[in-house]
Amino acid sequence: MEQLLAAVDFSRNTDAVLQQAADLAKALNAKLWILHVTSDETQAMAYESAQFSAYAPEFINMPGDVQLARDLSAEEFKREHGQLLNLSATLREKGLDAQAMLLKGDAAKLILEKAADLQAEIIILGSHGHGLLHKALLGSVSEAVIHHARCNVLIVPSSSD
Repeated sequence: MEQLLAAVDFSRNTDAVLQQAADLAKALNAKLWILHVTSDETQAMAYESAQFSAYAPEFINMPGDVQLARDLSAEEFKREHGQLLNLSATLREKGLDAQAMLLKGDAAKLILEKAADLQAEIIILGSHGHGLLHKALLGSVSEAVIHHARCNVLIVPSSSD
C-alpha cells in the first residue's frame, strides 16, 4: 500500500492541504499520515507569555514563570494533539486509512525524516502558514522540503497566493 504524508500547521491553508491529501489517498487507495510538528518556537512563545503575565519585574525569570511556560506549552501540545485526532477521525469516517502524528522539533527536518521512514510516495503541504517576517527569520518549511525530499512533493497554495 502506498503511503502519503500530509504535513499540517493549523493555518488557514490546512483544510485545503487535507482535501488534496484525502483526494489523492482515495484515488491511490493509499494510507494517509497526517503530521503536525510543534516547534521549540511554540515553547519559546509560551515562555514569553509567561514572562509578560507577571505584574512586576521582580517576578520575571522566577521558577513560577518556567512552570507557567511549561504548562502553556503542554496545553498547546494537548490542543494540537486533539485537533490531529479529530482530523484523522473525520477522514477515517469518510473511509480513508488515516493516522495522525504529532512531533516536536524542526518542521522541515522531521517532515523529511518521517517521509523517509514511511517510504512516502508523496508529501503534501501548504505553500506557507506564516507571514513574511517568519519566513525571513526562520526560512520556509515548504522550500526546505522541496529542496531535500527524496519523493514527490505537492505544494497546496493558500487562498491568498
